Amino acid sequence: MMSEIELQPLRITSGWLIEWNLFYEVDPSNETMQYLDASSLLHIENHQLMRAINLDFKQENDANGFFYLRVLNLIKTTNKKGNINYEGDWEEPYFELKTKNRLEIVKKIEQLVLQLPPYKNNN
Repeated sequence: MMSEIELQPLRITSGWLIEWNLFYEVDPSNETMQYLDASSLLHIENHQLMRAINLDFKQENDANGFFYLRVLNLIKTTNKKGNINYEGDWEEPYFELKTKNRLEIVKKIEQLVLQLPPYKNNN
């Protein structure tokens, strides 16, 4: 019987909002694909820095896939009702990392939340 799989422990600094977290403490294999079948495993945002960190697993349900980590610049928008939204620039990521190594992803996320400079939108 397989023991209960836990979420991947991450050291996230203050100021980061966790939008969703489906990043489990599993490495890709045929036995763990049910934990890597979401289009996005982790999405966190920091509105002071105007950055988002997003983690996907490509191809979903493929043990030969890879983790795909991106840092997105955020653009602040206001809708007709005056509500503020933060939209990620998915077309031009600030940073990208593709790897099969989960611990490399953990290390990079923990580094990024500490060291990312603020995004300055010149528009």
